[in-house]
Amino acid sequence: MTVIAALTAASCQNHSDTGFTVTGEIENVDDDYLMLFFKSNIDGSTTTIAVDTLKNGRFEFKAPAETGVKYHIIAPHLGIFPSMTVDFYVEPGAEIKITGKDYLTRNWTVKTDVKEQKIYQSYLDEVSELFKELQLLELQCRKEGRSMDYLDLNKPCQAKIDSIQLSWLKKQSRISEPWMDLMLQSAKAARFYKEKDILKQLQELWDGIDLKYRNTVKGRNISNVLYPDGEPLKVGDAFPYETEVSDLKGEIRTLSEFKGKAMLLYFSSYSCKPCVAAKKELGDMISSGSCPVEVVGFNLDAEAVWKSKGKENPVPWHDFNDLKGSYGLNRRFETRGIPTFVIVSKEGKILDIWAGYKDGIIRERTEAAL
Repeated sequence: MTVIAALTAASCQNHSDTGFTVTGEIENVDDDYLMLFFKSNIDGSTTTIAVDTLKNGRFEFKAPAETGVKYHIIAPHLGIFPSMTVDFYVEPGAEIKITGKDYLTRNWTVKTDVKEQKIYQSYLDEVSELFKELQLLELQCRKEGRSMDYLDLNKPCQAKIDSIQLSWLKKQSRISEPWMDLMLQSAKAARFYKEKDILKQLQELWDGIDLKYRNTVKGRNISNVLYPDGEPLKVGDAFPYETEVSDLKGEIRTLSEFKGKAMLLYFSSYSCKPCVAAKKELGDMISSGSCPVEVVGFNLDAEAVWKSKGKENPVPWHDFNDLKGSYGLNRRFETRGIPTFVIVSKEGKILDIWAGYKDGIIRERTEAAL
């Protein structure tokens, strides 16, 4: 079977020594659907590896094996397949066989001798029925045109999953890659659904973990989610000028350098289409010479993605990153989604906060606030 997206040059090495193979055999699913193969990098970013098309119920992928990352396959056909992925861990020379009997991807079975996958499977076995319930609920909501209701309707089921996940984390005898990944996933869920009791238990569990794990890239991501900086900020509050950020050169800066200037903070990601659309209006405001504010950009992508994209696509405003993703300064404004915009007066008072973009909104709200 032909993989239509090229793999990295490393895949040309001896596959038996450095790579792994994934084969899928799916029953009761129509052919010609795309299967997207990607990985979650240690820094929290994701990288697409390849795409294959389901033929005779089969798909296949080959790639160099990387330790410390989780691999995923998703069928990007919302409403036909759920948005959940089938996840797995690999090692050099591994053979991964995925089987399924329907469209519910998260319940497809992963068969392999990879040790980390067996650890992860012990968790999946405990939540498989709940994942099935979530996927059926998502598909039903999409069928009825009620996709926006899904986040509210899934809360009871998600709460059960979070509780099982916490219990699984507590009873593990060693720290593994699946343990670290599920710890981060649990922390994010507890923050998103505001599960204060689970969050407290996760914090207590994390505080007892050896520093060698907490000081890794994954560990710092977990700490950022469990212990985000500061209390929520709202219109009328004083702006936190003590916030530290990194610039594209890797230098640490503090926002106190903008004291005495009116600011427009712009939180964005390169994967966010409305964020990209907003750049034209920001650029036009600056190039016109009439921009009444200092534009301070905050990128929320992982460091490697931000630096690579930032150098390829320079912008005429400050391009910063606090390296905490959605759990740094951006989280304190408590908006849902990005881009997020914040207007700050010369006196350091927060004048306006909003999320989302449409043509003209930046100039309109900036002029109204000032």
